[in-house]
Amino acid sequence: MVSQQRLNQWRSQRDLWRNALQRPLAQHVAWWQAASQYVQIEDWLPLQDAIDRLLEEQVEEEPADASNLSEPIVIITATGAKLCDRNHLFAAYTRLIRAQQKALVEPAIETLRRQQQLILDAIGDGVYGVDLQGNATFINPAAAQMIGWEPQALIGKSMHQVLHHSRPDHSPYPREACPIYAAFQDGIIHRVSEEVFWRKDGSCFPVEYISTPMRDEQGKLVGAVVAFRDITQRKWAEAILQRTNEELEQRVRDRTIELQQANEQLKELSELRSRVVTMVCHEFRNPLNNILLSVSSLERYGAQLTPEQKGHYLLGIQDNVERMTQMIDAILIIGRVEAKRIEPQPSQFDLIPFCRDLMAEIAGEIQHPRLQFTCRFKRLLVTLDQCLLRSILTNILTNAIRYTPAPGKIQFKVLKQHHQIVFQITDQGIGIPPEDLPYLFEPFQRGRNVSNIAGTGLGLNIVKRFVDLHGGQINVSSQLGQGTTFQVSLPLHLPVCG
Repeated sequence: MVSQQRLNQWRSQRDLWRNALQRPLAQHVAWWQAASQYVQIEDWLPLQDAIDRLLEEQVEEEPADASNLSEPIVIITATGAKLCDRNHLFAAYTRLIRAQQKALVEPAIETLRRQQQLILDAIGDGVYGVDLQGNATFINPAAAQMIGWEPQALIGKSMHQVLHHSRPDHSPYPREACPIYAAFQDGIIHRVSEEVFWRKDGSCFPVEYISTPMRDEQGKLVGAVVAFRDITQRKWAEAILQRTNEELEQRVRDRTIELQQANEQLKELSELRSRVVTMVCHEFRNPLNNILLSVSSLERYGAQLTPEQKGHYLLGIQDNVERMTQMIDAILIIGRVEAKRIEPQPSQFDLIPFCRDLMAEIAGEIQHPRLQFTCRFKRLLVTLDQCLLRSILTNILTNAIRYTPAPGKIQFKVLKQHHQIVFQITDQGIGIPPEDLPYLFEPFQRGRNVSNIAGTGLGLNIVKRFVDLHGGQINVSSQLGQGTTFQVSLPLHLPVCG
C-alpha cells in the first residue's frame, strides 16, 4: 500500500517498482489510470493488513490537510496490484466486516430456527400464530392434524374462518366476539375452556385455549399466538364422573328412602309385635285358664267324677290346646309373611277339580247339602299357588260354616271375569256388625257378636296377606243377622319363576 507521492517515486525508479510488482509495468499502467472504483478482493487477508497499517499511519502522522485522505491507494495482493482511495477502502472494509458477521450469525440463526421448529413439531398441543388480520403465520403439525388440514395449506388463511366460525350449537361466532382476536387488540392474554374448534370435515371438538399477544422489539402488537388442546377425553371423563356422581347420589337417595321405609316397617313390626304379644297373652289366657281349671277339677274331684265327666274335662283340655296350637301356627305364618319368607310358587292346574276336592274335605265335617258349589265351567286352567289358595278358601269357608247356624246354607261360586278368577262365598250366618267391618282384617279382631264361638281372630288377617301376595283383592259385605259375602279376585295366571 503506497501513497501518491511514493507511487511517483516508484515510477521514476522503474527497476525497483518492477521488482516490487514482479510483473511488467506496462500491464498495469493503463489499469491504474482508469481505475476509479474499488474492485472487491477475493483474498481478504491482505486487505485486513492494509487497513491495519493505514489506521496506524493515521494515528502516527496526522495529514496536513483533508485532501490527503482521498489520495489513491495501491493494494498489492497475491494476484496483483489494485488501486483505490481511502473512502472506497473503508466502505469495502465495512462491507467485508458485515459479510463476516452475517456469515457468523446466519448459521446461529438457522440453528435457532431449526430448534424452534423442532420444539413446535414436538409439542402435543396445537400451536399457531396469526397476524393483525387474523391470518395464519405459522402452525405446528399437532394443530393441523387436530383440525384435519395440511400445515402449509393454512398459511395465510383466516384461522377464524377455518376453525372458529361457529359456536357448539352451530350458530355463527362473530369475529368481533372472538377472544383470540381480542388478544392483539387489547394486548391481554385470554384463556377459554368452554368452546369448540371445527375440523375440515365439518365436525367439531371441545377445546381449551390461550391466546397470547405478540409484540415486536418496539413493543408494538403484531399478532397473537394461540395454544389449544383437544379436551374430548377429559369432557368424556367428566361426563362419566358426573353421571356416576348422579347415579351414586340417586342410589344414596333410593337407599335412604329404603332405609326410611325399612325403619318405618321395623317400627310397624315392633308395634305389631308388641300388639301381638299383648293379644297373644290375652288370647292365651282364656285357654290356659280353661286348661288349668279342668286339670284342677280332675285333680281335686277325680275320685267323685264319672267317666263321662272326666271325658268332658279332657275334651275341653284338648280343644283349648288345639286352639292355642292354631294361634301359634297362625302367628308363625304372619311372621313369615312379614319377613317376606313366603312367596307365591305358582303352577298351572285345573281349578274345578281343585275346588271340588276342597269342598269334599270340608263337607266331611258338616251335612253336605249345606255347602253348595256353583261354576259354569267344566275345566278352568289357572296359574296360582295351590297351597296359598287352599288356605284362603279354607279359612273363609270354615268361618262361613262356623258362623252359620244349621240349617243355614253356604254358597261357593267360581266366576271368570276378563283376566281374573273370582271366588264368591255367601253364608246365611249371624253377619258382621257395621262398626267391626273396617277392622275385620286386623290381627285378633273378631266381631263383637261372636259370643262363645271358637276362633283366633287371625284367620282373615292371613287370608288378606295371602291375597296380597297374589296381587289380588278381597271385599266383604254383610248384613247383621242375615249373612255375609266374601269376594276374592285373583289374577288368572301368575308368572312362573325360573
